[in-house]
Amino acid sequence: MLKRILVAASIGVASLTTTVVAAGPAGATTQSEVSVAAPCPYSGSHPSLAINSNGEPVRHLQCLLNRVWGYTNVAMDAQFGPITQSAVIAHQRDCGITADGIVGPVTWSRLHPDTTTQQCID
Repeated sequence: MLKRILVAASIGVASLTTTVVAAGPAGATTQSEVSVAAPCPYSGSHPSLAINSNGEPVRHLQCLLNRVWGYTNVAMDAQFGPITQSAVIAHQRDCGITADGIVGPVTWSRLHPDTTTQQCID
């Protein structure tokens, strides 16, 4: 249940744009759009990652595991160690994909809230 709430919140946060209407002088109204950033903003590539990988792609992976999927024991330290590997394997099992601890294209797609499957959420 916690996983479903976190993912639902992340999907909502990732795509939330709202219009704010405020009263101005003499009753006039003004409008502006407010966008809320995704929980793990990242614009880099999504390379294959495994134990001993490091760098910003690993930090992004760790952010998704921690903030979106609730693996709060995963530190966002940009080092793919045994704790990150265990969380990846658990997430792969939850999603019904090969649980090898390697983050390739299929695992990346299941980690992102906008491309994951219902099986991962349940």
